[in-house]
Amino acid sequence: MAGFFDIKVTRKLIFIFAAISILLVGISVASLLYLNHTINRMSDSLYEDVFENSELILSADRDLYQAAIALHSSMSSNLTDAERDQFIQEFKDNNQQAQERVGLASSDIRSINKPYSDLKQANILTELENELHAFETSLVLWKNTGSKLIAERMQIGWDPASYHAVNLNMQLNEVRTHLDQSEDLVDTYALQVTDGFQDKKSALFALYSLVFFILLLVIIYLGRKIIWLKNEMLEEQTLYQLIGETMSDFIILTDPNGLILYSSPSHSSILGYVPKKGDPLSNYIREPEIAWAKLKSIVQGTPRISELRMRGAEGQWVWLETKVSPVRGSNNFPAQFMLVSREITQRKQYEERLHKLAFYDHLTAIPNRAHFKMYMENLINQPEERRKNIALALLDCDRFKQLNDTLGHLAGDEFLQLLSRELLQTVKGVGQAFRIGGDEFAVVLHRFTSPEMLDEMLQRLLKLFNKSWSIDNGSSFHTSASIGVALFPENGSSINELLRAADLAMYLSKDHGGNEANLYYDLLDVGLANQTIGKP
Repeated sequence: MAGFFDIKVTRKLIFIFAAISILLVGISVASLLYLNHTINRMSDSLYEDVFENSELILSADRDLYQAAIALHSSMSSNLTDAERDQFIQEFKDNNQQAQERVGLASSDIRSINKPYSDLKQANILTELENELHAFETSLVLWKNTGSKLIAERMQIGWDPASYHAVNLNMQLNEVRTHLDQSEDLVDTYALQVTDGFQDKKSALFALYSLVFFILLLVIIYLGRKIIWLKNEMLEEQTLYQLIGETMSDFIILTDPNGLILYSSPSHSSILGYVPKKGDPLSNYIREPEIAWAKLKSIVQGTPRISELRMRGAEGQWVWLETKVSPVRGSNNFPAQFMLVSREITQRKQYEERLHKLAFYDHLTAIPNRAHFKMYMENLINQPEERRKNIALALLDCDRFKQLNDTLGHLAGDEFLQLLSRELLQTVKGVGQAFRIGGDEFAVVLHRFTSPEMLDEMLQRLLKLFNKSWSIDNGSSFHTSASIGVALFPENGSSINELLRAADLAMYLSKDHGGNEANLYYDLLDVGLANQTIGKP
């Protein structure tokens, strides 16, 4: 764990490595971005100004050739009217396509506002634009000549001998000559752009090489500085390691994200292993999200004591009292967390036994009257928006005194233990059962949504009691239950009011002979006010 606490040396190392990283990344990124930008411009230029425009010009030349073939074919005297009309349409369509393709190429050339390197490229673009304009002019003459011949051909009495292809071909060659010269100019322009790019790239690499050489010198200097600092830290590391490995306390150092940087060997004495460097601390702590949130809550605070459980090698949980301290880094923010712990498993076990003695019945091991009051207070005091329907059911065993009188108190205790276990299973998921004295139990139901659902739960409780129990080495005992139910807040807003209402309802069930569940209602007080009800 050495060197972690020497803030001054750590800051030096962080500064040195940060400087190296910034220099390397800055120069590399700047060079690559510029080179990439140049390459992209070159690629775009070659595609848009050369390949695409060259393809347009070549396609226009093919269109003119097809138009000439169609024109010559339409002059034949052996054609039907349909065939002649088809050749005439091909002549028009091909001329129109050629004109559109060259027009598109001209538009692309005019859109180049900033030639890349010198005046030569600007002159080439001007010549190219002039050639394409001359092509359009000669194309109009060629189209007019062809259209005139077609018009003469359509007249009655046309003489085939009057058609001379030589003049027509000369006009066509003049048009195609402008296309050939335009294509040559496009190729020349592409070659000059490529040469200009190569010159820029060479200059860029020369500059990059010079800067990189300087950077290497800086790295060598900083590397020697780091080695000197590292040797100094290693001397201190030996001292810190000696202290950490001989301490009886358990020490863990983490980074701000909870990754373990150091664990003292003393952990093996209680855990059976030493937490691994690089593992998340949450891997070893029970309920890791909650536990780690506790640790991070002290980022802006002072050291505090926390109680944590760590998993042992055999799967057991070991309680630790842990002092968590932030190890400050730069700008007053913690660079690490240091956990110094001591074992408190026996103390926690003793506290747990005291808790059980205070809140659980010693005979049946289910929650007792004190636990019942705490449970009810928590439900009643919930905020109104989170408050649920609550039903308090008091259950009294019918004929339990007969069991004690005939089979003895040990048999009665055995019956209560069996009953308590099954009662807990019966209400699991819908509420909680409590033993509040003798053979009297309380069940708090708070997960029902309708009267029908509550009635179903009460019938399940009656069915649980109304059966024969095998106790005292095979002796059989049949019992039932008298149940009284009070609803919150309809029948009372406090625990005492609810207990009184449920108690009255329960004794009404007893008066009816038992094995019955009754809900408290307002007239119950009037009906029983003048009666003296004694517990059986």
